[in-house]
Amino acid sequence: MTVALAQRGFQIDATDSAPAMVEATRESVDAASLSSRVTVTSTDAHSLSFDDEQFPLVVALGVIPWLHSPTKALSEMARVLERGGYLVVNADNRWRLNYLLDPLFSPVLSPARKAVKWMLQRVGLGRRTHASPVNMHTRREFDRLISSLGLEKASGAIFGFGPFTFVGRKVLPDRAGVFLHRKLQRMCDRGVPGLRSAGSQYLVLARKPADVA
Repeated sequence: MTVALAQRGFQIDATDSAPAMVEATRESVDAASLSSRVTVTSTDAHSLSFDDEQFPLVVALGVIPWLHSPTKALSEMARVLERGGYLVVNADNRWRLNYLLDPLFSPVLSPARKAVKWMLQRVGLGRRTHASPVNMHTRREFDRLISSLGLEKASGAIFGFGPFTFVGRKVLPDRAGVFLHRKLQRMCDRGVPGLRSAGSQYLVLARKPADVA
């Protein structure tokens, strides 16, 4: 994404807290001969090392789901935005269709899964895992979060259907899965009830008001 934006004429400050991602970005920028347009740094999204109102545009894709405090990180993104500037950000959709149809991931069955896991651990049959939690939001939750930080949503889009699984196992070959995704996405874009909020991702374009205090 950094390379693509720089190729379109933007001056980019790219940042990540993971050293491997920082190095991979530097390598991609150097390979594209774009080092004059890109500065790559390491910083935590929860405490960005940039000045207030420094950027006209902030882009955070694939970031929010992996943070321990999405609210704090979004507050930092709002802080570094210029007045009248824009934020492009996405969230993992809690009510994504492919999770709703798989009992291993369905949010509806989450209490039952937690109860079973607790009972198995009590009798010594369950395994304790330390996987990184993934933050998920409904569209309304994420809209409220954006608004609570003084940002105005300019537009939003739900997208992405699949891959579809049952107890974690893929149930469709890739070609059929792509075909089904395209069909469901068209229906989602038309606002078909039950599908208009059921994609995997929620993408938002938000604006910091020019007269913000």
